[in-house]
Amino acid sequence: MIPLKDSYQIVNRYRQRLPVDVASLAAELGIPVERVPMDNAISGKLTNHGDRMSISVNSRHSRTRQRFTIAHEIGHAILHNYLIGEGITDNAAYRANGVAGNPNIGPREETEANKFASSLLMPAEAIIELQNQELNREQMAQALDVSPSALDVRLSATQRRRE
Repeated sequence: MIPLKDSYQIVNRYRQRLPVDVASLAAELGIPVERVPMDNAISGKLTNHGDRMSISVNSRHSRTRQRFTIAHEIGHAILHNYLIGEGITDNAAYRANGVAGNPNIGPREETEANKFASSLLMPAEAIIELQNQELNREQMAQALDVSPSALDVRLSATQRRRE
């Protein structure tokens, strides 16, 4: 795994170009991504192979859902690498389930990975820029290559911080 400081520098570089290319980001971090059909209740999985990690993402989910899942699993790899153990399997609500047998990842870690993914895919600076261009919700979601519902969550979180 790349040292944490270097990981953040790489992430910040990727956040400069929209939409963020999460698959290439994962590859540069040394985390291969595989798209495989999974049960619809599973969004993705981060697996620890000892000297490296890999991400499996549910190929049956929409492209925007897959992008969020990849970003979410990158978040776990960077933020929680000391807790990963053998890995994490995230359900469709992005909550770690017992499939990977990882009791170290709980609601706090899942929230942190969700916030990481949201910030990665929808940087605050980019949202402000898109708002300044007077784009509507659907245009903004398209520019960021995220679902309108993911954008709504990000916008409401950004609004709460301003208040």
